[in-house]
Amino acid sequence: MKFGACVVGLGTSEVIGKDPGRSPLRLQFESFRAALKDANLQKADVNGMVTAWGAPRGVDYDEFVVAAGLDLTWVSQLWTHGRWTATAIQQAAMAVSTGVADVVAVINSHVAGQGYSRHFGTMISPLGGSMDEAMRDGGGPYGNWTVHGTPGAGAGAALAARQYMDRYGATEDDLAVIPVTQRAFAGNNPQALLRNQPLTTDQYLAEPKLFGPLRQSDMCEMVDASTCLIVTTPERAAELGRPMVHIAGIQGIRANRDSYVFFSRPGLGAGVGKSYDYVAPKTFPVFEMAGLGREDMDGFYTYDPFSSQIWMALERWGYVGAGEAAAYCREYGIGLDSPLPMNTSGGSLAEGHLYGYGHMLEMVRQLRGEAGARQIEGAKALQWGTPWGDSLVMTTEGVR
Repeated sequence: MKFGACVVGLGTSEVIGKDPGRSPLRLQFESFRAALKDANLQKADVNGMVTAWGAPRGVDYDEFVVAAGLDLTWVSQLWTHGRWTATAIQQAAMAVSTGVADVVAVINSHVAGQGYSRHFGTMISPLGGSMDEAMRDGGGPYGNWTVHGTPGAGAGAALAARQYMDRYGATEDDLAVIPVTQRAFAGNNPQALLRNQPLTTDQYLAEPKLFGPLRQSDMCEMVDASTCLIVTTPERAAELGRPMVHIAGIQGIRANRDSYVFFSRPGLGAGVGKSYDYVAPKTFPVFEMAGLGREDMDGFYTYDPFSSQIWMALERWGYVGAGEAAAYCREYGIGLDSPLPMNTSGGSLAEGHLYGYGHMLEMVRQLRGEAGARQIEGAKALQWGTPWGDSLVMTTEGVR
């Protein structure tokens, strides 16, 4: 089977902070209409859909099909986590490559607890709010355990970050580079939640620590929003008169004991596997599929609910060795003048927590040359890669 898929349309609703004015369904219509317009398509052209959020804080696929009057031949609905971002797009790419659908909308809508979700009260769980994953028997993938008094993702991220800093000597000043740079990117992103709130290193260091070494600016901004990307074949894309962004390589989530903890790369010892210094492979399936290597990437994007994820992802994908990411960020940065710009939209820390889909839209904009003041000059190949091993490569050219 020949693999071939392109992103031909993208759309985003307004990114809303704590104003609970629009339901998930309304937000989803905003992003869907915007993506159709961007792709020069009509809703009747769409016959596939992937989503990763369900009701009530998102929109179930069948609810949207009925509301939008769609007629689909293939659908997929995943779990809520940001870890499914690449998987959702990969499913769409495989669907059009195998012919089970021609045009697939990858659409994700979500409302936060301080936003529209406050209307739901105890609808989400009898305890109110969302059930904490750390209540699972094994404590969940956040590296914490609620029964021991460390609830929520922030605690797990802090534990992994503290372990990294203690092991390799990384400092708070090293970590500051990440939120400061991403806030600067947000200043050039009209839809970013914190676009009018610049951040300096001194301001960052003056913030109180909330979880271990993590401050407020190290943590993602929860928002109400919807995103949509439309995926089709290169042949269909060529008919639409829009810039073609190819999904040139894909690689799934790695699942084993040492990859269990969400906020750590393998080998840090934060999981249930043995601790050892991680050595990245010389190449990965995602690069082999794309016919490219790390040295060909013009930018790198990763899921960033917390600043320290940048360190973990850089080491997971071999851009630096074990324990070297903090020093790399301090010396070279992650901005446009870096050898490897990262999360140029402002990411989850400053654009808003769009569960990774905001990064995907940004990658498409960059490869189209539509990113304005945050444009990576001459961008032709970009990688998405997370600490737990899923990845895709987008390019301006097809699979080599």
